[in-house]
Amino acid sequence: MITRAKKWGNSLGLILPAEVARDRNIRDGDYLEVEIRRRIPRPDELSGTWKFRRNLRDLIREMKEGWDDL
Repeated sequence: MITRAKKWGNSLGLILPAEVARDRNIRDGDYLEVEIRRRIPRPDELSGTWKFRRNLRDLIREMKEGWDDL
């Protein structure tokens, strides 16, 4: 499951979607073991939140092509 860390007071909290809690019979107060791995979003996941004048995939392709010129 992928979730996002959110500010919760002076700490960070993780949101467990209701359907996941239901499917795994997780209740309020249950102890859970969590494996933490940082995940970098794919460009198509970011394109809906950032506004560009051009398509994000084209910008990334142009950026990668520019590295060859160095």
